[in-house]
Amino acid sequence: MLKTLKGKFLIVYLLLVFILAVVGATSIANIYSLGKSIQGLMTDNYKSINAAGYMLDALEGQNSAALTYINTNKNKGISDFNKNSGYFYQWYNVEASNITEKNEKQFVEDINNSYTAYLTLFSRLQETAINSDNSKVINFYNDEMYPEYSNLKKLLRDLSILNEKAMFSGKERVINASEKSMNIVIILSVLSIIGGLTAAWLSLIKFLSPLYALRDNMKALKEGELNKQTKIVSQDEIGELSKEFNDMTKRLMQFEQSTLGKVLAEKNKSLAIVKSISDPIIVMDTNYKIVLINEAFEQLFNLEEKIVLNKYFLEVVRNGELYDYIKNIYNSEEDKIEQKIFYFNYNSKDYYYNVLVTRLRETDNKRYGLVVLFQNVTGLKEIEKLKSDFIATVSHEFKTPLTSIMMGASLIGDEAAGGLSKKQQEIVETINEESEKLLNLVNNLLHLSKLESSKSIFNIEDCTIEAIVENSIKSFVSEAKERNISLQYNPIGSSIKVKVDFDKTLWVLNNLISNALKFTEAGDKILIRSFVKQNRMCVSVKDTGKGIPEDYVEKIFEKFVQVKGTEDRGTGLGLSIAKEIVEAQGGEIWCESELHEGSIFTFTLPLEEKF
Repeated sequence: MLKTLKGKFLIVYLLLVFILAVVGATSIANIYSLGKSIQGLMTDNYKSINAAGYMLDALEGQNSAALTYINTNKNKGISDFNKNSGYFYQWYNVEASNITEKNEKQFVEDINNSYTAYLTLFSRLQETAINSDNSKVINFYNDEMYPEYSNLKKLLRDLSILNEKAMFSGKERVINASEKSMNIVIILSVLSIIGGLTAAWLSLIKFLSPLYALRDNMKALKEGELNKQTKIVSQDEIGELSKEFNDMTKRLMQFEQSTLGKVLAEKNKSLAIVKSISDPIIVMDTNYKIVLINEAFEQLFNLEEKIVLNKYFLEVVRNGELYDYIKNIYNSEEDKIEQKIFYFNYNSKDYYYNVLVTRLRETDNKRYGLVVLFQNVTGLKEIEKLKSDFIATVSHEFKTPLTSIMMGASLIGDEAAGGLSKKQQEIVETINEESEKLLNLVNNLLHLSKLESSKSIFNIEDCTIEAIVENSIKSFVSEAKERNISLQYNPIGSSIKVKVDFDKTLWVLNNLISNALKFTEAGDKILIRSFVKQNRMCVSVKDTGKGIPEDYVEKIFEKFVQVKGTEDRGTGLGLSIAKEIVEAQGGEIWCESELHEGSIFTFTLPLEEKF
């Protein structure tokens, strides 16, 4: 594998992928550990606090029952006392099976002993009531039973306090664990970036040095130094190219002394270079008949040069889409090199080639043929897919612990685990806000990875722009009214149908209106317009807000770009996703803005008959 240039690059790519996998695995492991810590914090101690509270309620019910027995109704007092006793033991068993803290077991044993003594005292109270008058019964309750009841209440409160302290201690552990996890991920990321850049730089120097030497010798050969020889430093494709170059220069020296050599010099040089290039190449005349192919082209389409020469392109390569693309480029009046990626299956493997078409011209600018080069970009496609899969996987893994964090913060904010001070309430609200922002970022990353992976997720249908705009405006009417912002729609040609994905186009417009509302002051207005221009449906959102600095007008459609100095900053993905959606449907999106004067965001959509 290491004898080929492809194999060397593959090793570098695999190294980079391995580094990404290590960073990703470490991040996932730390996030999972943090999630487990949070789960333990929210369940075990809370369960004990809850059980202690219910036992205290049952105990107070028994004390009331004892007073009922003494003062009013003995039968009812006994019944209530026994009923609360069962309730007390029910929650005592819950606590006894949920011992998680130091000294908690001793508390449970003390509570059991004290409660057993309390039950015994109630039995003695009944005996005293049978054999003595009511004054002695009251004295017995005050001297014997009530102190035990007070002691038991104190034990239950101490048990609750023990678990509350453990919860706060657990909170500190979770915070420390999260900081440690963040530091580990940052260190690994920095090391991975440095290591990846170093490996890539050293590999490029090593791989490209022979090419630079070959380039210099070719320049010298162009100037007429036919005795140039290139040093062969490897046995890969570059080494083979260098060997062929040396053989070519030797043959040129031999032909230089003859008339035939001078006539064929340029042709032989071109043939030698074409034949030695590792990417597939085909040369055709003006009638699309094959003049020359190299070995790589023969392998890609399973052909032999001697059989296909002078044959029509479609007779040899039965690919109508590829032929139409080559023909359109050759017949185009634009004088530039075009390129497009095509998919091929060779030996049961998938390959992607960037197809470049170049027209050949005489000195009088007359065309006499064309050259088609197939650049192998399969490795880049695989890396692009790995990147998208990695983002999608990490985003999915983020959602589970993030949901747990949001649920936990919500429970604390609702004071389900006890009352909160004003400062604590503010901290919980901050956690909720930041969690919402992070969840929005994760959702946007998932949305972006889906858009980058395939366009097949678009549900293209006929619809009117009026329906899209009206659905979008409905979502913001209440917010605009609350903020005293005028939301206006000026439809021109809104009944003309467009062929787009309704939901995704609605998402784009929602994003633009939402951004406009963020940066528009009370009393100002937002104007939405739809109109047809140059056979395209145009939709614009104009606001009278703060505007965008000139340096950011073009950059804001890039991923994670945010305008500095703005108070309400999002994820930096909304406009990037909007651009992906619009361009995937054959449209364009742009921004016009002046600082302190407002902004106009406009995007175009294909009309029904033009799509």
